[in-house]
Amino acid sequence: MKAPSQINVQEFLDSRPFGSFHWKILLLCLTILILDGFDIVAMGFIAPALVADWKIPREALGPVLSMGLFGLAIGALTGGPLADRFGRRKVIIGAVFFFGLMSLASAWSPNIAVLSVLRFLTGLGLGASQPNAATLVSEYAPKKYRSLMVTVVYCGFTLGAAGGGFLANYLITTHGWASILVVGGVVPIAFALLLCFLLPESVKFLAVKHGGHGELLHIVNAIAPETADPATEFVTPEREHAGKSAIKLIVSKPHAAVTLALWAGLFMNLLTVYFLNSWLPIMVKDDGFTLADAALVGAMLQVGGTLGNIVIGWEMDRFNPHKVMIGTLLGAALFTVAIGSQHHSVDMLMGLVFLLGFCINSANTGWTAMAAGYYPTEMRATGTSWMTGIGRFGAISGASLGAVLLALRWDFGQLFMALTFPIGIAIAAAYIKGRHNATNRIARKAPAM
Repeated sequence: MKAPSQINVQEFLDSRPFGSFHWKILLLCLTILILDGFDIVAMGFIAPALVADWKIPREALGPVLSMGLFGLAIGALTGGPLADRFGRRKVIIGAVFFFGLMSLASAWSPNIAVLSVLRFLTGLGLGASQPNAATLVSEYAPKKYRSLMVTVVYCGFTLGAAGGGFLANYLITTHGWASILVVGGVVPIAFALLLCFLLPESVKFLAVKHGGHGELLHIVNAIAPETADPATEFVTPEREHAGKSAIKLIVSKPHAAVTLALWAGLFMNLLTVYFLNSWLPIMVKDDGFTLADAALVGAMLQVGGTLGNIVIGWEMDRFNPHKVMIGTLLGAALFTVAIGSQHHSVDMLMGLVFLLGFCINSANTGWTAMAAGYYPTEMRATGTSWMTGIGRFGAISGASLGAVLLALRWDFGQLFMALTFPIGIAIAAAYIKGRHNATNRIARKAPAM
C-alpha cells in the first residue's frame, strides 16, 4: 500500500487505537512520576532518623522541607518554557538525571544548610520532570484516552510515595538514613540513561517546530507500521508563533482568562490537599482519637486519591471535563462539610476521608489533564508547567495555613469548614475555564473575514 503524500499529525495521533507504542510512553512516564514521588517524600521518611543522628530539634528541618517545595515550584516554572523551546525529551531526561544527581549528593550532606541547598536543587529537577512527562503523554495519547493517560501517569506519584515508605522501613534500620537518598539518586540516574534510548520526542513538537523529517518518519511508523515513507510530508493545524515566547502566549488573548482560571484552580486545590496532607493526622488525634486511628485516617486520604485519579480521567474522556471537575469539587465540599459537622466513629471518619480524598486528590490531576488538553503544542509544556508551578505555591500556603489555624486553637469542625472556601474558589475557576474554553473554541472555528 502506497503511503499518503501528506499526514496531518494531529489527526493521525487522535485516531490511533491504543497500542504497544502508547504503552511504552505511558510506562516510561509513569516510572518518572514514581521516582518523583519517592524523592519528594524522602525527607519525611528520613526526618526522625536525621533528627536523632544529628541531635537537632525537629523544627530545625523546616528549612529543608520548605526549600524542597520552593525548588519544585521554580523547577515547574522554568521546565515548561525550556521544553517548548528545546523539546520535551531533552528536558525530561536532563531533569531526571539532575534530580537523581542532587539526591545522591544529599546523602553526604554535613549539615542543615548544605542539605537545604541540595534539596532545593533536587526540587528543581523534580518540578521540571513532572509536568513535562504529563505533557508528553497527552501529546501521544489518542483523543479518546487522553485524560485517562494523564491521570494514570499521576498515580505514579502516590505509588512512589507509598513504596518509599515500605523501602524506608527496611533501609533506614539496616543502612541508615543516607541510604534512602542514595537509592533516590542512583535509580533516577540509571533510568535517565535508559530514557536516552527509549523515550521519543513529541511528534507534535517536531511537526510544529519543523523538526527532523527522519525522526518524524521513524516515530510515525513505530506507532502505525508502513504509514509513511521518505516522500511523506508531515503537517499540523497548529503554527509556531515566531518572535513570541510561550510565557507571553499563555497570558495573552485569547488564553489569558483560561490561564488565570487554571492557576487559581490548582492553587486552591493544592492548598486544600497539602493542608490535609500536613495536618490531618494531628487534627484527628486532637479530636480524641488514638495515634493508630489518626494514621489510618490519613492513609485513607491517599487511597481514595489513587482510585480517584483513574476514575476522573475516564470520566473526563467521556463527558464534559469541566462539568466533571465541578462535580468532583462539589463532592469534595460536601464531604468536607460532612466531616466537620459532627463527631464520627473512626470507621465513619475513615469512609468520609476516603471519599474526600477520592474527590480532592483526583481534582489535582484533573487540572493537569485540562491544561494539557487546552493549550496548543507550541505553548503546552509552558502552560501546564506554569500552572503546576503556581499551584506549588498553593501547597506551601496550605501547609503554612494549617500551622496558623492550629496555633489559633481552631477546633476540628472549624478547620474542615474553613476548607470549603478554597474549594469554592476552585469550583468557580473550573466554571470560568469552561466558559472561556467554549468561547475560544467558537472563535477558532469562525471563518476569517
